[in-house]
Amino acid sequence: MSAVLVAGSDGGIGRACVAAIETAGTSAYGVDLSGGLDITEPGQVEKALAQATARHGRIAGVVHAVGMSGRSLGDGGVAECTDEAWHEVHRVNHESVFRLLRAAIPVLPEGGSIVVIGSALGTSVDDDFRTVAYASAKGALIPLIRTAAREAAPRGVRVNLISAGLVATPMSLRARTSASVQARLPALMPLGATPCLPEEVAQAVLWLLSPSSGRTTGAVIPVDGGWHLR
Repeated sequence: MSAVLVAGSDGGIGRACVAAIETAGTSAYGVDLSGGLDITEPGQVEKALAQATARHGRIAGVVHAVGMSGRSLGDGGVAECTDEAWHEVHRVNHESVFRLLRAAIPVLPEGGSIVVIGSALGTSVDDDFRTVAYASAKGALIPLIRTAAREAAPRGVRVNLISAGLVATPMSLRARTSASVQARLPALMPLGATPCLPEEVAQAVLWLLSPSSGRTTGAVIPVDGGWHLR
């Protein structure tokens, strides 16, 4: 029996991914800080993969849904972003993806799939979302994903990135309750003019995990209500 490892399974998007995977009839093995496993630390991705394999016998897919906002640490514009925010945000949102790819690609079987949750802020600049550490960390995922996809392709393993817009999760509460952002949603996300639901992101993840996307790799898939059209 194969399963999917979901890193960040207690977050809004990660939890939705676990539910979608299990509803589709596949087992999901979720890991998060609450369970005592922090994949942002060296050696922890390998530990998560070993635990998931011991539990389910084979891991056919991996989802990276770990992320953080650095505003409380001082993330903001270039002139105001603190060293602490820069380093911690990049460690969690970028470096942990590298660690996951490095550990997962060699052990996934042919037909395996890795899906990483990115952000529309990785390719756009907006005054209401001026967080240089977060945006640059998410933007740096694109060449990382494409390089990994190219290296994994001969093994029959796919690597793709979801570029999520504003999503209705606890992490986005500040933005979602901002009067300025609410007033601009029809322009920011013209398709729907509301934040995306975690379940909508999870459905895209589910497709990328499935054989239906068997010839798709190195792609950046927007789930952003049209944010990227600006």
